[in-house]
Amino acid sequence: MAQISSSRWANINLDKQTEHDAAIATIKFLEKVRDTLSAGDFSTNKTLLTIPFREFDPKHLDFVLATVGSGEVRATIGKSIRLEETAIEGLWRVQENGIDRFEVVTVPLDLLRNLSTTPLEPQLSKIPQGIFAASAILQELSQAQRTENLEKLSVEPPYTVEISRQPLSPEDGSFLEAALGKGMIDISISGFASAHIQSTAMKGIWRNRIFNNAGKALFDAYVVTMLPPEVGESAEEMKLGAQHCEEILQWLKEDIQSGSL
Repeated sequence: MAQISSSRWANINLDKQTEHDAAIATIKFLEKVRDTLSAGDFSTNKTLLTIPFREFDPKHLDFVLATVGSGEVRATIGKSIRLEETAIEGLWRVQENGIDRFEVVTVPLDLLRNLSTTPLEPQLSKIPQGIFAASAILQELSQAQRTENLEKLSVEPPYTVEISRQPLSPEDGSFLEAALGKGMIDISISGFASAHIQSTAMKGIWRNRIFNNAGKALFDAYVVTMLPPEVGESAEEMKLGAQHCEEILQWLKEDIQSGSL
Protein backbone atom coordinates (compact mmCIF):
# COMPACT_ATOMS: atom_id res chain seq x y z
CA MET A 1 0.00 0.00 0.00
CA ALA A 2 1.06 3.59 -0.55
CA GLN A 3 2.09 5.45 2.56
CA ILE A 4 -0.60 7.71 4.01
CA SER A 5 0.66 11.13 5.04
CA SER A 6 -1.02 14.15 6.58
CA SER A 7 0.82 16.36 4.05
CA ARG A 8 -0.86 14.76 1.04
CA TRP A 9 -3.48 17.53 0.71
CA ALA A 10 -0.98 20.37 1.22
CA ASN A 11 -0.33 20.83 -2.52
CA ILE A 12 -3.94 21.00 -3.72
CA ASN A 13 -4.43 24.40 -5.34
CA LEU A 14 -7.71 25.61 -3.85
CA ASP A 15 -8.77 28.87 -2.28
CA LYS A 16 -9.07 28.82 1.51
CA GLN A 17 -12.86 28.47 1.70
CA THR A 18 -13.05 25.77 -0.99
CA GLU A 19 -10.23 23.84 0.70
CA HIS A 20 -12.06 24.04 4.04
CA ASP A 21 -15.33 22.86 2.47
CA ALA A 22 -13.47 20.06 0.67
CA ALA A 23 -11.95 18.93 3.96
CA ILE A 24 -15.40 18.81 5.58
CA ALA A 25 -16.76 16.78 2.64
CA THR A 26 -13.77 14.42 2.86
CA ILE A 27 -14.38 13.87 6.58
CA LYS A 28 -18.00 12.89 5.93
CA PHE A 29 -16.89 10.53 3.16
CA LEU A 30 -14.13 8.89 5.20
CA GLU A 31 -16.42 8.43 8.20
CA LYS A 32 -18.75 6.40 5.97
CA VAL A 33 -15.81 4.35 4.68
CA ARG A 34 -14.39 3.83 8.18
CA ASP A 35 -17.73 2.73 9.61
CA THR A 36 -18.29 0.35 6.69
CA LEU A 37 -14.84 -1.19 7.05
CA SER A 38 -15.22 -1.48 10.82
CA ALA A 39 -18.60 -3.22 10.71
CA GLY A 40 -18.27 -5.10 7.42
CA ASP A 41 -18.93 -8.80 6.96
CA PHE A 42 -16.02 -10.00 4.83
CA SER A 43 -16.97 -13.68 4.78
CA THR A 44 -18.50 -13.16 1.34
CA ASN A 45 -17.23 -10.83 -1.33
CA LYS A 46 -20.02 -8.26 -1.44
CA THR A 47 -19.73 -4.59 -2.29
CA LEU A 48 -20.33 -2.97 1.09
CA LEU A 49 -20.47 0.67 -0.02
CA THR A 50 -20.72 2.47 -3.37
CA ILE A 51 -20.31 6.22 -3.70
CA PRO A 52 -20.43 7.70 -7.23
CA PHE A 53 -18.19 10.68 -7.92
CA ARG A 54 -21.28 12.67 -8.88
CA GLU A 55 -22.21 12.82 -5.18
CA PHE A 56 -19.20 15.10 -4.55
CA ASP A 57 -18.95 18.75 -5.43
CA PRO A 58 -16.56 18.70 -8.45
CA LYS A 59 -14.43 21.39 -6.76
CA HIS A 60 -13.76 18.99 -3.87
CA LEU A 61 -12.76 15.89 -5.84
CA ASP A 62 -9.06 16.73 -6.21
CA PHE A 63 -8.83 17.08 -2.44
CA VAL A 64 -10.70 13.81 -1.84
CA LEU A 65 -8.55 11.89 -4.34
CA ALA A 66 -5.31 13.30 -2.95
CA THR A 67 -6.41 12.32 0.56
CA VAL A 68 -7.22 8.67 -0.23
CA GLY A 69 -4.11 8.35 -2.40
CA SER A 70 -3.16 5.45 -4.66
CA GLY A 71 -2.39 1.89 -3.67
CA GLU A 72 -0.31 -0.76 -5.38
CA VAL A 73 -2.93 -2.50 -7.55
CA ARG A 74 -4.29 -1.24 -10.85
CA ALA A 75 -6.30 -3.18 -13.41
CA THR A 76 -8.00 -2.76 -16.74
CA ILE A 77 -10.85 -4.92 -18.04
CA GLY A 78 -11.07 -4.65 -21.79
CA LYS A 79 -11.27 -1.04 -22.91
CA SER A 80 -14.16 0.16 -20.76
CA ILE A 81 -13.26 -0.56 -17.09
CA ARG A 82 -10.35 0.69 -15.01
CA LEU A 83 -9.76 -0.14 -11.35
CA GLU A 84 -7.36 1.36 -8.84
CA GLU A 85 -6.77 0.43 -5.24
CA THR A 86 -6.50 3.49 -3.00
CA ALA A 87 -4.04 3.77 -0.12
CA ILE A 88 -6.89 2.77 2.21
CA GLU A 89 -7.24 -0.99 2.23
CA GLY A 90 -10.62 -2.06 0.88
CA LEU A 91 -11.41 1.27 -0.81
CA TRP A 92 -11.25 1.12 -4.62
CA ARG A 93 -11.73 3.65 -7.38
CA VAL A 94 -13.65 2.17 -10.31
CA GLN A 95 -14.13 3.83 -13.69
CA GLU A 96 -16.67 2.15 -15.97
CA ASN A 97 -17.46 3.64 -19.38
CA GLY A 98 -15.93 6.92 -18.22
CA ILE A 99 -18.04 7.15 -15.04
CA ASP A 100 -16.20 7.00 -11.71
CA ARG A 101 -17.20 5.64 -8.33
CA PHE A 102 -15.67 4.52 -5.05
CA GLU A 103 -16.33 1.01 -3.78
CA VAL A 104 -15.62 -0.65 -0.44
CA VAL A 105 -15.04 -4.33 -1.26
CA THR A 106 -12.37 -6.99 -0.88
CA VAL A 107 -12.28 -7.60 -4.64
CA PRO A 108 -14.21 -5.39 -7.10
CA LEU A 109 -17.02 -7.43 -8.61
CA ASP A 110 -16.13 -6.20 -12.09
CA LEU A 111 -13.05 -8.41 -11.88
CA LEU A 112 -15.07 -11.47 -10.95
CA ARG A 113 -17.68 -10.82 -13.66
CA ASN A 114 -15.00 -10.87 -16.35
CA LEU A 115 -13.10 -14.02 -15.43
CA SER A 116 -12.41 -16.44 -18.28
CA THR A 117 -14.60 -19.54 -18.40
CA THR A 118 -13.14 -21.79 -21.12
CA PRO A 119 -11.77 -25.23 -20.16
CA LEU A 120 -8.28 -26.03 -21.39
CA GLU A 121 -8.25 -29.09 -23.61
CA PRO A 122 -4.79 -29.42 -25.18
CA GLN A 123 -4.86 -30.74 -28.75
CA LEU A 124 -1.90 -33.06 -28.35
CA SER A 125 -2.31 -34.46 -31.84
CA LYS A 126 -1.68 -30.98 -33.27
CA ILE A 127 1.67 -30.25 -31.64
CA PRO A 128 3.99 -28.95 -34.40
CA GLN A 129 7.59 -30.00 -34.73
CA GLY A 130 10.05 -28.08 -32.58
CA ILE A 131 7.68 -27.91 -29.60
CA PHE A 132 8.97 -29.79 -26.58
CA ALA A 133 8.22 -28.40 -23.09
CA ALA A 134 5.02 -26.58 -24.06
CA SER A 135 2.93 -29.73 -24.48
CA ALA A 136 3.80 -31.00 -21.00
CA ILE A 137 3.06 -27.58 -19.48
CA LEU A 138 -0.34 -27.46 -21.15
CA GLN A 139 -1.20 -30.92 -19.83
CA GLU A 140 -0.16 -29.88 -16.32
CA LEU A 141 -2.23 -26.70 -16.48
CA SER A 142 -5.22 -28.62 -17.80
CA GLN A 143 -4.98 -31.09 -14.92
CA ALA A 144 -4.66 -28.25 -12.38
CA GLN A 145 -7.69 -26.54 -13.90
CA ARG A 146 -9.72 -29.66 -13.15
CA THR A 147 -8.43 -30.21 -9.61
CA GLU A 148 -8.07 -26.68 -8.19
CA ASN A 149 -11.09 -24.90 -6.70
CA LEU A 150 -11.75 -22.12 -9.21
CA GLU A 151 -15.11 -21.13 -7.73
CA LYS A 152 -13.80 -19.58 -4.52
CA LEU A 153 -11.42 -16.72 -3.74
CA SER A 154 -8.38 -17.88 -1.80
CA VAL A 155 -5.55 -16.19 0.09
CA GLU A 156 -3.37 -19.29 -0.27
CA PRO A 157 -0.49 -19.42 -2.78
CA PRO A 158 -1.90 -20.69 -6.08
CA TYR A 159 -0.86 -23.75 -8.06
CA THR A 160 2.17 -22.51 -9.99
CA VAL A 161 4.00 -23.68 -13.09
CA GLU A 162 7.14 -21.56 -13.29
CA ILE A 163 8.42 -21.26 -16.84
CA SER A 164 11.34 -18.91 -16.26
CA ARG A 165 13.39 -21.86 -15.00
CA GLN A 166 12.40 -24.25 -17.79
CA PRO A 167 14.31 -24.74 -21.05
CA LEU A 168 11.64 -23.17 -23.23
CA SER A 169 12.48 -22.35 -26.80
CA PRO A 170 10.95 -19.26 -28.44
CA GLU A 171 8.65 -21.67 -30.28
CA ASP A 172 7.52 -23.17 -26.96
CA GLY A 173 6.70 -19.73 -25.58
CA SER A 174 4.77 -18.67 -28.65
CA PHE A 175 2.87 -21.97 -28.71
CA LEU A 176 1.87 -21.62 -25.05
CA GLU A 177 0.63 -18.08 -25.55
CA ALA A 178 -1.38 -19.07 -28.62
CA ALA A 179 -2.88 -22.14 -26.92
CA LEU A 180 -3.90 -20.27 -23.78
CA GLY A 181 -5.07 -17.09 -25.48
CA LYS A 182 -5.65 -13.75 -23.78
CA GLY A 183 -8.41 -12.87 -21.37
CA MET A 184 -10.05 -9.55 -20.52
CA ILE A 185 -8.10 -8.65 -17.36
CA ASP A 186 -4.71 -6.94 -17.07
CA ILE A 187 -3.37 -6.20 -13.58
CA SER A 188 -0.26 -4.32 -12.52
CA ILE A 189 1.10 -4.28 -8.97
CA SER A 190 3.80 -1.84 -7.90
CA GLY A 191 6.18 -2.26 -4.98
CA PHE A 192 9.84 -3.19 -4.52
CA ALA A 193 9.37 -4.95 -7.88
CA SER A 194 6.56 -4.59 -10.38
CA ALA A 195 4.22 -7.43 -11.25
CA HIS A 196 2.12 -7.91 -14.36
CA ILE A 197 -0.72 -10.41 -14.07
CA GLN A 198 -2.79 -11.20 -17.14
CA SER A 199 -5.76 -13.49 -17.49
CA THR A 200 -5.55 -16.05 -20.25
CA ALA A 201 -8.61 -17.10 -22.21
CA MET A 202 -8.72 -20.29 -20.12
CA LYS A 203 -10.62 -20.51 -16.84
CA GLY A 204 -8.46 -19.84 -13.78
CA ILE A 205 -5.15 -19.72 -15.68
CA TRP A 206 -3.13 -16.52 -15.29
CA ARG A 207 0.28 -15.35 -16.54
CA ASN A 208 2.19 -13.82 -13.64
CA ARG A 209 5.45 -11.98 -14.27
CA ILE A 210 7.59 -9.98 -11.84
CA PHE A 211 10.18 -7.44 -13.03
CA ASN A 212 12.91 -5.54 -11.21
CA ASN A 213 13.33 -1.78 -11.56
CA ALA A 214 15.54 -2.31 -14.61
CA GLY A 215 12.76 -4.21 -16.37
CA LYS A 216 14.42 -7.62 -16.08
CA ALA A 217 12.06 -10.54 -15.49
CA LEU A 218 12.67 -12.09 -12.06
CA PHE A 219 9.76 -14.52 -12.21
CA ASP A 220 7.56 -15.83 -15.00
CA ALA A 221 4.87 -18.41 -14.35
CA TYR A 222 1.37 -19.59 -15.08
CA VAL A 223 -0.77 -19.81 -11.94
CA VAL A 224 -4.06 -21.62 -11.56
CA THR A 225 -6.57 -19.96 -9.22
CA MET A 226 -9.86 -18.08 -9.35
CA LEU A 227 -7.97 -14.80 -8.86
CA PRO A 228 -4.34 -14.36 -7.78
CA PRO A 229 -4.47 -13.66 -4.02
CA GLU A 230 -2.24 -10.57 -4.16
CA VAL A 231 -4.96 -8.69 -6.08
CA GLY A 232 -7.63 -8.50 -3.36
CA GLU A 233 -7.74 -7.73 0.35
CA SER A 234 -8.00 -10.12 3.27
CA ALA A 235 -10.38 -9.53 6.18
CA GLU A 236 -7.41 -8.42 8.29
CA GLU A 237 -6.38 -5.87 5.66
CA MET A 238 -9.94 -4.52 5.48
CA LYS A 239 -9.85 -3.89 9.24
CA LEU A 240 -6.50 -2.14 8.78
CA GLY A 241 -8.21 0.12 6.24
CA ALA A 242 -10.60 1.28 8.96
CA GLN A 243 -7.60 2.22 11.12
CA HIS A 244 -6.03 4.19 8.27
CA CYS A 245 -9.31 6.04 7.75
CA GLU A 246 -9.28 7.01 11.41
CA GLU A 247 -5.68 8.26 11.17
CA ILE A 248 -6.55 10.52 8.24
CA LEU A 249 -9.70 11.74 9.95
CA GLN A 250 -7.69 12.76 13.01
CA TRP A 251 -5.21 14.70 10.86
CA LEU A 252 -7.99 16.45 8.96
CA LYS A 253 -9.88 17.40 12.11
CA GLU A 254 -6.72 18.65 13.81
CA ASP A 255 -5.83 20.80 10.77
CA ILE A 256 -9.36 22.22 10.64
CA GLN A 257 -9.27 22.99 14.36
CA SER A 258 -5.88 24.71 14.04
CA GLY A 259 -7.11 26.80 11.11
CA SER A 260 -4.70 25.37 8.54
CA LEU A 261 -7.63 23.90 6.59
